[in-house]
Amino acid sequence: MTDRPPTRTHRRARTQLLAGLAPVLLVGVVLLVVLAVRLGAAQEPLARATATATATVQSVQDRSVTVTWTDADGGQQRGVLQLREAVAVPDGTEVPVQYDPADPAAVYADGDAAHTAVRDVLFGLVVVVVAVLAVAVATLRRLVGRPRLARLPVTAATGTHVVVRQGLLVRSWLELTTGRGVRWVPVHWAPELDRMRADAPVQVHGDPASATRVLPVVDGRQVWPSGRVRRTAPRGDVRQAPVDPDATDQPLGRQLRGDAVAVVLAPVLGLLWAYVDGSGPAGFVVASVLGAALLFWLPQQLGSSPAPAGTRGQD
Repeated sequence: MTDRPPTRTHRRARTQLLAGLAPVLLVGVVLLVVLAVRLGAAQEPLARATATATATVQSVQDRSVTVTWTDADGGQQRGVLQLREAVAVPDGTEVPVQYDPADPAAVYADGDAAHTAVRDVLFGLVVVVVAVLAVAVATLRRLVGRPRLARLPVTAATGTHVVVRQGLLVRSWLELTTGRGVRWVPVHWAPELDRMRADAPVQVHGDPASATRVLPVVDGRQVWPSGRVRRTAPRGDVRQAPVDPDATDQPLGRQLRGDAVAVVLAPVLGLLWAYVDGSGPAGFVVASVLGAALLFWLPQQLGSSPAPAGTRGQD
């Protein structure tokens, strides 16, 4: 155990986390506005249907159900219920309906296309709000929690900068050697990592041998972890990163462009959502747009490594 040295925070990790959060917030606000407008339009005809009655089914044709009922003035009315999916309803079945007194032909019943559309929009609003709040809270916890790790006691260790490749995902890790074995910590890249030699002395806030959260300090600079301390080597192609004594900070552009590749999966998720939920084209659009933002946000939580995968490793 040593005295705590003065350390400096690294803006690059904070910037990366905020860059991942910004599209989710932007997409969330846009979707909430669009869904709120769509909700008003979907509820408008139902709001005008203030009269209620018990109707009798006369005939069913595909998704159209013709019903008749007696209005409040004793007159006979006829209307057509539009359903989202075709159902078998026996003639003569009685169903509660609501209708517009000014236009009795505009008739609705619970479970019809109009009510289903309103429920779909409400569900979409809930999903967007929950997703945006979850992402914002998770990102905020990292932005606030990582600096707090600097309050932990300092432990001495030796570290080696390694690069791990899993498919298209390339990330920096620190391999820490402690008195109780080797530990691995996923980290956000910093130029100090590339300047490290193998088994270089490293100061760590927290004890990597027993703690799950630690904050490495390399050359006086905090290197933010992107995950928990691991007792086993990470999966994938693990290689020691080449040492570059003249390494300098790298812009985030290359990192963000590489991570944006995952966004191509968004339409697939949108199709799956629309199929399972039955929300049709509107559900596909909402799920695809929100999914794209989330697929861009997620890699930013997993650390970083700015150089292309083909140039990071060495045999």
